[in-house]
Amino acid sequence: MGIFDIFNADWAQTFSTPEGIIGFLISYLIFLIIMALFLKLALNLFSKAKHTDLGEVFVTSLILTILFALTFLFLGGWLAWVIVLIVTWLIINGRHHTGFLGAIVVTILAFILFIIVIILLVVLFGFTLFIILF
Repeated sequence: MGIFDIFNADWAQTFSTPEGIIGFLISYLIFLIIMALFLKLALNLFSKAKHTDLGEVFVTSLILTILFALTFLFLGGWLAWVIVLIVTWLIINGRHHTGFLGAIVVTILAFILFIIVIILLVVLFGFTLFIILF
């Protein structure tokens, strides 16, 4: 057993070439920006949330994306999703004082807002972005 056998094989393949690394970093930055924007929108809709400035939400998104990457690097499947969601809700609760159920609502709102924007882009501009993102 090699040192890299503990990693999720799909993720390990991403880093096998310089193009894969650059592609990953670009995808990461795009995902980070999108996540921060929609999380900020959702937090602004939640009246009890604190620390809703874009910079603070960006830091939360950065922490969450690093959590996603590390979790999916070592795990896969449903276990990874359960761990990521629970820790995401705990981080949002801790950083923005929404309460645990409030963090769940904020996450759902951010996802719904994301879906609505994607559908509007598809309808208005005929983008195939909807297929690419899912």
